[in-house]
Amino acid sequence: MAATATATGRRAALTFRRLFSSHSAAPAPPPLLGHFHHPAPVPPRGCPPRPHTLLTVPAFQPLITAASSSPRRLSLDFVPDLSHFVLLYSHLGLLLLRHRERHDAFLVCDPVSRRHVLFHPPPVDEYSSGGIFSAALLSREDAAAGNPGATAGAAFRGRLRRRQPRPPVAIEFDPDLLECLTVRAAGSLYWHIRNNSWTLALDTATLQFSFLRAPAAMWDSTSHHRYRVGEMPASDGRLCVASLEPPGLLELWVRGSGECSDHGWVMERRVRMLEVLDAVPWLPRNVLLRHLVLWLSDIDAGRTGKVFIATAGFGRFSYHLDTGEMECLATEDGMEYGQPIFPYISATADG
Repeated sequence: MAATATATGRRAALTFRRLFSSHSAAPAPPPLLGHFHHPAPVPPRGCPPRPHTLLTVPAFQPLITAASSSPRRLSLDFVPDLSHFVLLYSHLGLLLLRHRERHDAFLVCDPVSRRHVLFHPPPVDEYSSGGIFSAALLSREDAAAGNPGATAGAAFRGRLRRRQPRPPVAIEFDPDLLECLTVRAAGSLYWHIRNNSWTLALDTATLQFSFLRAPAAMWDSTSHHRYRVGEMPASDGRLCVASLEPPGLLELWVRGSGECSDHGWVMERRVRMLEVLDAVPWLPRNVLLRHLVLWLSDIDAGRTGKVFIATAGFGRFSYHLDTGEMECLATEDGMEYGQPIFPYISATADG
């Protein structure tokens, strides 16, 4: 009986050690190293930002925390003719850039390994009825093979289709209003449509296009309202839409149903920003005028709890939803963080 109990105890101890070792050896999530952005000159007050008017190159701002006394500083100085490219997408430790003039030429680079590959333009007959408006990477393997994982083209007749032969998806708006910057959120890719309550979506699993409608409560077709699709600025990664409402309310909606549902959205959080906006001395004092010259430009995809706010000539800011801290995003040479501001997450846990 004693021998049996001892053997049972040993098996239990071995099982515990195996479980504990397995749990301890679980890979840590890749770290957020910082953000890449495209510096831009601050426009005259009252004028909206004009990105890429100067041949500036993408810059990296490392994430500085209490745990990172010496943050890693990355650069794209290994990319030839870097000033001829603009940032387009960031995913899986890779950056996707697009040529300023040849809009069908793309470059993918890994800032950590300092490798890059140039995508050759696709055959013209694959999108002869229109032009490529954006691109995104689905895997690192695609980049290594010099093949963009997903590239979409917008036809001038108002149709949209993938580069690979697939049935076209009808759309009812001017394709020139599609924003070329890709937003990745909750397993899908999204492209905002200027002055429109609908957003174009691509399911990365099925590669099917669809449309996502914003809540009616935050959409006013008469005032060119601006909202952003993204993930909740926390660790849960839920799909959300957000906007800045007068006189200074930041609203975030998530998918949900029930009596309070608005086109499949329910209000998750409303943050009063009036006092923090009043504290910025160079912003207009008049609340209504101030609302006309600032807007929500993005939800930080790095899940830092921050959103980004753009203005017409008053600088660019980040705002932390939990701490209420508002920071002016300016470079040492007097430029502002330009659009886009992409989080850079290493492909490996050790960065």
